[in-house]
Amino acid sequence: MKIRSRILLAAATLFGTVGVAAAPQAHASGTPGDASAVVFITAGGAPGLTNGYKYNSSGGGFAVAQIDSTHYSITFQSLGGGTYVNAQLTLWNGSSGPAVDPVCTIDSATDNGTDVTVKFQCTPFPPASLANTALFIDVTNRTHPDRIGAVGPGFVAVTTSNPTAASETPANQYRSSGLGSATVTRAAVGQYTVTIPGGAYPWNQGVAFATALTVSPSVDTAYTRYCNPQNWYPSGANMIVNVRCYMGAGSLADARFSLRLATRNHHGGAQAGGSQWVSTPNSAGYDAAGYGWNSAGGTNHINTLAASEGVGVSHVQFNGATYLAGRVPSILVSAYGGNQRCSLEYHGWGSAGYTTETVRCYAPFGGAGSATGMYTVSLAQF
Repeated sequence: MKIRSRILLAAATLFGTVGVAAAPQAHASGTPGDASAVVFITAGGAPGLTNGYKYNSSGGGFAVAQIDSTHYSITFQSLGGGTYVNAQLTLWNGSSGPAVDPVCTIDSATDNGTDVTVKFQCTPFPPASLANTALFIDVTNRTHPDRIGAVGPGFVAVTTSNPTAASETPANQYRSSGLGSATVTRAAVGQYTVTIPGGAYPWNQGVAFATALTVSPSVDTAYTRYCNPQNWYPSGANMIVNVRCYMGAGSLADARFSLRLATRNHHGGAQAGGSQWVSTPNSAGYDAAGYGWNSAGGTNHINTLAASEGVGVSHVQFNGATYLAGRVPSILVSAYGGNQRCSLEYHGWGSAGYTTETVRCYAPFGGAGSATGMYTVSLAQF
């Protein structure tokens, strides 16, 4: 079952009584860009936004709405006008949330030329409700390079559309460098290979994130799907990313998904923070040698917190990547390999000059901690 976190940024921050709020960086109305927000669901089912965790690069506002008991939407106003839109979800299992996290999927992510709207669904683990569920909604629809002028090498965003096709070339995709469209092939039920032509990374670079899109109730009455990157690697001049998708109980199942692959943070930019693939979450402590990035050039240190926080809880410390007052944290977590699920446990920082992201990985059905559950995590401070 889920650990009741006793570290900073628990219920008070989650529901907006404290925070690190700042005015978003102003952009011209209608300029494509980046956006992130934490949406929480009240005991009555209504959605709200968490203070200090709202960013819209257009300078526009935010609007959340409840569609029905499990369906919601968030609109990032004046963010529209991009040539694609890629959305990702990350559960934040705060101290007062459900004992076992719901399964949340994206219904749609649309850009009408003015606003970007993400509709999503969360299916609670029975017999729990969605009360106090919180999750990061993160979108990008801008053309890179990023705002400081540095091209994010190899940043790729792909959203698939046909989960049963033997092969597809998704229309909704973007790459920051190189030529050619990514293709997606289906090897078996729930098993997909994304090939990015001429986009090979060095063998020890990059982080990948995936989010499942909602399936039809005729396919799964509970709509439950989640997707995990299984690996990524260069193959000749191409980059390969393998993704597997599952139904809520952990069995392989076909699903559409959105994918991001970046050598820096999950927006392909150089904002303060970091990213890391965590291969040994049950370690007593090690400095990662690859598959990560740190905006300060410092080490990324990983260690288990099982003794204090329970099985399956570990954290990544981005040394030197100081928390910046007035910035808005955007955080993504994605389980890697296997069928475990992983969620953000808490976000913290220290006066010595570092930020930390604590993650819990757990079995898909029942919520038992997964001591060896691998994951990727990324922080961008806007």
